[in-house]
Amino acid sequence: MELWQLNQKTIFSPFRLSTVDYLLGGLLFLFCYFAFFHYDIFATGWNSLNYLYGNPLDFYQNCKKIQGKGIFEPASYPPSIFLIFALWLYPLKLLGIIKTPLYFPLYLVYWLKVLTTLVYIATGLVFYRVTQIYQKNREWGIYSTWIWFVSPLAIFSQFIFSQYDIFYVFFTLFGFFIFLKKKPYIGSILFGLAITFKYFPLFVFIPLLLFFEKKIIKIMVCGLIFSIPTVITQILYIHSPAYITGVLGFSPIARVFSAGLTYNGQKVYYIFAIFLILSGITYYLDLYKNYKKVAAFIFLFASIFPFLFISWHPQWLIFVTPAMALTTALAKKNKISKFLLFDLFGMFFFIAYTVLSFQDNVDLNMFQAKLFHITFQQVQSMSMLFGLFKSFSVNVYLSLFWGYLTLNLILKYKFLFTDTTFELRNYLYTKVRQRYYIGILIFIIPAIIVFILNYMNSNRYIINPIREKVFGELTASRVFEQSFKAKGSELKQIDLFLATYRRENNTVIQLEVLTKNHKQLYIDKRSALFIKDNAWESFKLPNIKMQKGNTYLLRLTSPNSFSGNAISWWASATKCYKNGVAIVDGKQKEADFTFKLKFSRI
Repeated sequence: MELWQLNQKTIFSPFRLSTVDYLLGGLLFLFCYFAFFHYDIFATGWNSLNYLYGNPLDFYQNCKKIQGKGIFEPASYPPSIFLIFALWLYPLKLLGIIKTPLYFPLYLVYWLKVLTTLVYIATGLVFYRVTQIYQKNREWGIYSTWIWFVSPLAIFSQFIFSQYDIFYVFFTLFGFFIFLKKKPYIGSILFGLAITFKYFPLFVFIPLLLFFEKKIIKIMVCGLIFSIPTVITQILYIHSPAYITGVLGFSPIARVFSAGLTYNGQKVYYIFAIFLILSGITYYLDLYKNYKKVAAFIFLFASIFPFLFISWHPQWLIFVTPAMALTTALAKKNKISKFLLFDLFGMFFFIAYTVLSFQDNVDLNMFQAKLFHITFQQVQSMSMLFGLFKSFSVNVYLSLFWGYLTLNLILKYKFLFTDTTFELRNYLYTKVRQRYYIGILIFIIPAIIVFILNYMNSNRYIINPIREKVFGELTASRVFEQSFKAKGSELKQIDLFLATYRRENNTVIQLEVLTKNHKQLYIDKRSALFIKDNAWESFKLPNIKMQKGNTYLLRLTSPNSFSGNAISWWASATKCYKNGVAIVDGKQKEADFTFKLKFSRI
């Protein structure tokens, strides 16, 4: 018997996925599917009900009226995703399960996840069709598709974060497939649909169009076709103030202006300069024998480079995964395993940055404890496991992830542009399998560790995690205070959720712990320069003695701060903590600041 035939009979065959793989891998998928989701999908699903109840043209105004309580614009995305969710939920309305837009049962999130999972599977089928354009080899196509399907970044976005970015990924990949078939008009339609979800597909569409089409008239026609869905959206909703504020004024859009070269008081924005250079190069290039691999590199570069120069949200990174998986599969046999290993390092840097940058948001906070009938409150976040570089940690991990993305561009350039051969070989699943399990566990294991710590220590904490507003900048003349009732006889740590207004503030903040009679028990002064924006700032105390049950005060000041060089302290919009109150400039508010207190000797 040949060695390869013997290996096929092992539990984990190196040459194909085994029954055990499907069982274990499927169980891990199901666990992530049910155990985690970010509440953004809940909010979007709830908003989408306004398409089922009310005039569709008043959709954004109704979202503001119902979900936003007339105060804010909760619907910040273009209408495509809301409309698709509404159509998916419509049968439940007909069955009487959904009766009103005034509330959205939590279990409906899993019905929405069924839809996004189906689109994820459909994207995998399109990916397989793409591989067959490169080489009509079924075995290689299946192998390549599995590389994408179990990409750690894609799984995190789809099954853990659980968002709907897969929709524009599907249309973008489908559009790329059609461009490879040299049908630019149909491809333009698909990219036009993709951009009605998020704007990233634009960075892929223009370079691909200019690579495959050189005639100016045809380019203009394709551009017109591409713009039709967006123009229709604008015509339908430009009358809506909530649409203008919530969608067109959505703050993350401005992040394209965040990175640039400043000189003489002017700024060259990297993202626009590189986009123009890329578009010019692709128009300059001619179609030749190796055009398919060149198109793959254009797809890769255009997918990745925007994320090198914007402050991204974690779920957006699923956008880069099809191009990264395709170009990995096109590499030489001895190089594929190295790229798969790089993906694991990239996943670690990604998770470390994410849990540090999105504390109590994109971390264990996504765990749906109620589904498992577990009483759980997060008092310690996953960021505690990734603080190796102290206050520099978030930027260190971001830099490492930036390097990982750039490394893909550097290493894949040569063989995609110069190598016209295609290597037939046995396709080893060992590294694909390892990348899948280890990639998911990079998030799951820290989550389990922190869950156990929370479960063991939650009784030691007082916490108000709600952050909905700030009371303006903490300038020299202002005082922020929060009263609380001691839970134990020793106070060990204070955490405040602070905001820097996305800037570096060169000032000093001062935290005091006071008795009810304003006797000072503790004071800490530190530079605001190293405070992270929208993150917990920890103050470790030398076990401050307290009388259990007595009322005390946290006081935050910044004696030398001024407007434009000051921080703030997040707070709830209403009363949340029953044993204390927020005090702003000497006046009590119907609110509480966002804080955590850790006690010993409960």
